Amino acid sequence: MEEQSNVADQNISRSLKTLIRGLTQDDVTEMYEGYKALFAIGRTAIPQIREAIFKAKWSSVKYPNEIRYLAGLVTLIHDLDESESEKIRIELMGNGCGPVVARILDSIGSFKLKDFIRYDVRGVKIFEHKRLVTRQNVKRRLEQWLKPVPGEDLDQIERIYVLRKWDLEALGSYAPVLFCINLAWDNPSPRWSPMSWVNNFIIESTLYHEIGHHVHRHTFGQAPEQEADAEDYANRIMANSSTHFLFRVARVLKRARAELRPRLER
Repeated sequence: MEEQSNVADQNISRSLKTLIRGLTQDDVTEMYEGYKALFAIGRTAIPQIREAIFKAKWSSVKYPNEIRYLAGLVTLIHDLDESESEKIRIELMGNGCGPVVARILDSIGSFKLKDFIRYDVRGVKIFEHKRLVTRQNVKRRLEQWLKPVPGEDLDQIERIYVLRKWDLEALGSYAPVLFCINLAWDNPSPRWSPMSWVNNFIIESTLYHEIGHHVHRHTFGQAPEQEADAEDYANRIMANSSTHFLFRVARVLKRARAELRPRLER
């Protein structure tokens, strides 16, 4: 029995080292490998993860690898046991953590599984907020929108949260540490309303934009080149979607105007 316990502890320690190495070195493969292994082990991994968190003092955070380290470990504990992550949040706040750490902890703690309906679409875990203001069938829409996305582009996306518009400061966001997408669902219009089409268009293009960040393995921040990459990806998927004939026509007209402009200016 003791031997089995030692083996289990060694497996946790080994997987935790892999996750921490991935977080500190920004190695996507090791992040994902370590997270998956520890999540599969379950709550018995929490004591070692907790110990790794409190090895450091969090009164000030200066470097991106520190943010990844803390966000990754606290998020993992939150996924394993929300009550335990809340205890850690309270303890860190009580120790006088800095404002950056406080924002990270509040963001992680704001997601409670009891507030979400969970289902899978193309192998991606979807967490749909139970109190969305919408007249749409969200699951059906996501099935339609994710259909034209290449399977390899969805690989390693851990989950997509479909949130109320006031849950986010933007239309969407991508968390590079554990590959989560947050998507604001802002469409209270009836299904056949023109505004419903416009709202869905915005939500869909935002979804592709955030997937674009994942495909390019972008890091924290909003660097112009990263935003351009994500937008190019979204445009490409929208253009290939059978449901957006008007988008393709508009793109052709835009190219035509760009080609004609030099001639008209002569």
